[in-house]
Amino acid sequence: MFIPERTAFVGVVFCNDSFVLTMGGPDDVALHFSDDASRTATKHPSAVFFHLAFRALALLVYLMCGWFSNSFISCFVTIIIFLSLDFWTVKNVTGRLLVGLRWWNYVDDEGKSHWVFESRKDEDITLVDSAEAQIFWLALVLTPVVWFLLLFVSFFRLNVKWFIVVIVALILNGANLYGYLRCKVKGTDKFSSAISSMMGKQVISNMFSSLWKKPEQPPPNRSFTNTV
Repeated sequence: MFIPERTAFVGVVFCNDSFVLTMGGPDDVALHFSDDASRTATKHPSAVFFHLAFRALALLVYLMCGWFSNSFISCFVTIIIFLSLDFWTVKNVTGRLLVGLRWWNYVDDEGKSHWVFESRKDEDITLVDSAEAQIFWLALVLTPVVWFLLLFVSFFRLNVKWFIVVIVALILNGANLYGYLRCKVKGTDKFSSAISSMMGKQVISNMFSSLWKKPEQPPPNRSFTNTV
């Protein structure tokens, strides 16, 4: 029997210093053919391919476009297109399929910006293939590192035009990296920030108490006489 069900996504919405739990939206649809079917990890070769393809193409065009074209504009547009495709694909497709994570941002009616970080429930983690998850995280982390190295290269060569291209690439890749890291550690993030805040308050309290503490009076000098 073919039964569509909502995926079990649990999210956290951050707005200023507060956060609330949210469930996945109506577009979160998982397909199960029977209630007795074994819950095994599903392979997503197409998602893995496009997760790697767009970011690899952006890097290749950046490194090799000078060999094929003397037009900076055409190279710039091509790189931006690949970077945009990679950003959209990783944010909306591959993160959800390969690691069961998702993030986005929206502005409410009052003009406040909300960040939403979602992850699958613990019982649905088995639906994520470990090999695909490793590929996802390796590509997500290593690509910004490569762009960061290229940033130094363009800086020392004083190449302003390509420096701007690398900055755009770092912003787009860094946004996805930040979003998925927040999804991954959202459970401990508030705890660590609260601990840091408490430690900071304690340090400030100790500092002020030491400033206002009265200095101790030295003991009175005593004269010693030697008796022969």
